[in-house]
Amino acid sequence: MRKLAALLLLLAAVTSFAGTGTIAGSYSGPDPSYGLIVEIAPDGSLRGNYVESGRVAVLNGIEVTGTTFRARASFDDGSLRALTGSVTNRGIQIGETFFEKM
Repeated sequence: MRKLAALLLLLAAVTSFAGTGTIAGSYSGPDPSYGLIVEIAPDGSLRGNYVESGRVAVLNGIEVTGTTFRARASFDDGSLRALTGSVTNRGIQIGETFFEKM
């Protein structure tokens, strides 16, 4: 019984990591002034960088629930913005901008 419980815990952890791992990577936008990078931090959370029209932002509080992507963007000029989008098998759509996984 203990082996079954341990196996179920391991399976849950691997499934959770696989979901996070599938979104991690580099994404290219519609032109070179757009980009997105999502990484898995050492603590297992997601972190990243976002470039929009050449403006750079650090992404905080990245959450992926089902196909919904949410993050807080802190731009280099001090401005802040909430980002919401959707995750597809090809990339991430944020507003009108599609970021294709590279």
